[in-house]
Amino acid sequence: MSSISLVGRLRLLVLTALAALSVPASAQPATADAVPAAEAAFQNGLASYGAGDYAEAERLFVRAADEFGYNQRTTAATLMAAKAAYADGDFDRAVTVATHLARAYPSSRYVPEAQRVLALTAEGGGGRPFDLGIVLPIASRDGYLGQALFNGLRIAVDEHNAGGGRPVRMVFRDSRATGDGARQAVEAVVAEGADAVVGPLFSDEAESAGQAAEAARVVLLAPLATDERVSDGRRYVFQANPTFPARGRAMARYVTGRLGLNRLGVASQRGEFGADMAAAFAAEARRLGATVAFEESLTSADDWADLDREVGAGTLGGVEAVYLPVTGRDAPRYAADALRALDALARAPRPLGNTEWEGLSASTDRASRLGAVFTQDFFVAPGAADAFGRRYRQLAGIGQDRLALIGYDLGRFVLAQVGQEGELADAIRAAPRFDGVGNRYAFGDGQVNEALYVLGFRDGQAVLLE
Repeated sequence: MSSISLVGRLRLLVLTALAALSVPASAQPATADAVPAAEAAFQNGLASYGAGDYAEAERLFVRAADEFGYNQRTTAATLMAAKAAYADGDFDRAVTVATHLARAYPSSRYVPEAQRVLALTAEGGGGRPFDLGIVLPIASRDGYLGQALFNGLRIAVDEHNAGGGRPVRMVFRDSRATGDGARQAVEAVVAEGADAVVGPLFSDEAESAGQAAEAARVVLLAPLATDERVSDGRRYVFQANPTFPARGRAMARYVTGRLGLNRLGVASQRGEFGADMAAAFAAEARRLGATVAFEESLTSADDWADLDREVGAGTLGGVEAVYLPVTGRDAPRYAADALRALDALARAPRPLGNTEWEGLSASTDRASRLGAVFTQDFFVAPGAADAFGRRYRQLAGIGQDRLALIGYDLGRFVLAQVGQEGELADAIRAAPRFDGVGNRYAFGDGQVNEALYVLGFRDGQAVLLE
């Protein structure tokens, strides 16, 4: 069914429902009995509603309202059935049930809320839902990652729908964890009317999927891809995970703007992702007016321990801070090696690191003494994820993980832009920084998320600075 016919159908349903409310209805019974089975169905319905299982919640609410005669839960259960249908994206059903409540029980204190459900259905984007395409793997080795991210997205959508506004529906397709599978999945959800797409997971899939999204002029947000080719030269494809150059630029902005340091150095290992961060850091620092005294390219990981000799003690001592983006499986060890080399200097520059620096363990006191700071793409403040964690366990039966929070935060960010003036792509680029439970998003008029956290070592602990 086309979006035009859907809009017309829903508008007609709501107008018919509102007209029906003006027709006199028979009075509801004066008394209602307490029925234990109805009460049990109602409470179970509330539990399903809270867990986001809206179809099951509606079934239980309808049972509580209809299967035991008129009882103390009939009107409340009917209202909740309408709300569950709305939250589940079954807008025809929501209109039918809300209208039935207002017509059958006109003196119920729940009638105003039933009318609100009708109004939300009528006003929510002209009755047309926002269709969110989701392209993630199911059965591949990455299936568990896709499931966790999907669960987080679902909770974000459920919360949005439960809060009113333009309703959102999810349209899912399996990416099959391949480039061709991801491209075909995007084409499929677009054919079904998707207004935006979240997924697929990684760069190789996202690059192919992005071609399909760009051709269809439909926004695609890749949650994990770090290869700049995914969004390079495109208008509708966005990378929610900061690329390696974006991480370098973020540190350059922090050290020059927040720390006020302007004589800097850079060292990285040749052929590693750290080299991309280092090059972007140096370029951004120079653009911001800082002096980059040296850019040292280390031959091997062993050179981190000899940083003072590789760069020169005098050269290192002549800068205020040095950026040391370490990468690889043993990255925290390389960071510790570099810290020991700096600590041996008579005048040590301030160490600047990247995400892997969070893995420091035995060297945290040294990092604190030298004032080391580092960028981080994921940070959860104590207690910040507790409410989400309870909701996630209700839905999935297990505890949350990082992928679940990425799905939740990214879903909330995208839905916050729905309804903004102009194209969704323009709204995403212009949106102010969004602070989620564990992730930040700010695209700064571009296609790549540039928002990161900055942490520093204090008294042997990594603490949030910005």
